[in-house]
Amino acid sequence: MNIREWFKLEPNYEETEVHITINRMLNLCRNALSKYFSIPDSKNISDLIQRAYEKNNDLLDEGFLEWLLEKGLPRLNNINFSTLPNEKKFVAMIEIDEFVLQNEMDFADPEEVRGCIISFVNSLSEYISSYNEVSASIEEDISVQVASGDFSIDDVYTIDEFISQTSNWGSAEQVPFFMEELIYENA
Repeated sequence: MNIREWFKLEPNYEETEVHITINRMLNLCRNALSKYFSIPDSKNISDLIQRAYEKNNDLLDEGFLEWLLEKGLPRLNNINFSTLPNEKKFVAMIEIDEFVLQNEMDFADPEEVRGCIISFVNSLSEYISSYNEVSASIEEDISVQVASGDFSIDDVYTIDEFISQTSNWGSAEQVPFFMEELIYENA
């Protein structure tokens, strides 16, 4: 079964880097949810949630199940996956979430796994909105420059160069990192 069908999302998509990355992240989320709720062989997300509720043991995280039903799945379903930007910076944002969740898959702290899933689902639409705002702003700036005659061939950037110079994507590449020296005093 296609991972998008498992999450009850539109199963048809173009094989682009962004969709491959999203699918890897969704697979990782499915594996994390299966392990978190100890339901290894669910047919889809609805089956996983139903079987988790049926277990109804003292360790059941009902709050997380409610969040999945009431907020998480509706948020995923509201995303138009056919319009995801297939740009390196956008893909990198998803890969960061994937990296973080992958490193929590030892389940040393199950709450961290739950937090990673919630963060990814909540952030995905924000990533898309942020990317679209930056893209629209870039197009507007270039249009204004062309219309006013202030645009020359020397002003041409690739979209990646322009974005990396003008936006804060939250990656280590764009965010300056300062480390202060720690001073220990002997008492």
